[in-house]
Amino acid sequence: MKRIAFLEKNSPFGKLLLLIGLILLFSILSALSGLLVGKLFFGVTITELGTFISNPETPEAVSFVKFYQLINQIGIFIFPVLFYSFFVSTSPGSYLRLDKKPTALSLLVVGLVVYAILPFLNYLADLNQQIVLPDLFSGIEQWMKAKELQATHLTKIFLRTETIFGLSMNLIIVALIPAIGEELLFRGVLLRLTKEMTKSTHLAVIITALLFSAIHLQFYGFFPRFLLGLILGYSFVFSQNLWAPIFLHFVNNASSVIIFYMHYNGYIKISMENFGASPNSVYIIGSLLATIWLMIILYQKEGQFRT
Repeated sequence: MKRIAFLEKNSPFGKLLLLIGLILLFSILSALSGLLVGKLFFGVTITELGTFISNPETPEAVSFVKFYQLINQIGIFIFPVLFYSFFVSTSPGSYLRLDKKPTALSLLVVGLVVYAILPFLNYLADLNQQIVLPDLFSGIEQWMKAKELQATHLTKIFLRTETIFGLSMNLIIVALIPAIGEELLFRGVLLRLTKEMTKSTHLAVIITALLFSAIHLQFYGFFPRFLLGLILGYSFVFSQNLWAPIFLHFVNNASSVIIFYMHYNGYIKISMENFGASPNSVYIIGSLLATIWLMIILYQKEGQFRT
């Protein structure tokens, strides 16, 4: 007997409300369960756990923050999407475009795109960081800069490790789980819903890229993350397979984790922030053109673009 998807006939807006409700529900549940497990495991108060999150300076605090981030990523991105797809489709795997294996060519192309776009992405990041708000918004600007410095500081604390086991855990928490979870939400569901509401594939890709960048709350990295969101969106649209953007996302994040590990432990001199950066305008323009060329190859070979 075929299973019934009770909310399959709901309007796109109704489905969006369902998705938001599930995200809120599982966000609360994951946050509470993470704090409860942390309290029991570490034997400290909830207040102390809050200090761990805001200022993870001790090994114990860093361990808890990694665990807490893992739980929250699953709760915010993965569980809501899985439950949502169960309610709106009789075939969740097909709905999310996870039912077919990606082609070797698509994985090769999106993997190359990660490195091809780096010089232009770093150039865009430099431009982003030079933005100065009018005096009227100086207070907001100072707050944005403070949040950016805090995020950078916490990221470096989070990624510091001298062991292969620590590197492996960072790859899971920073690369694998975010790649799966964020692509399930943004490309697997939100891009589809936005397309249904706007009747435009291009507009759907742009809107989800904006949301993807905004949700990270790193204002001075907004433009490069928006561009990355566009690339992720079109890699999904061209291939009609969610594994392509998941792989691209994973390679991008994993590269940063590995470069940080190698630089931190003295294996290489180049830092994570400067990896792929170049002041040469030829390289910067060539980076963009090479990326466009690779995306054209993906479009031509996969041939599944749908307006």
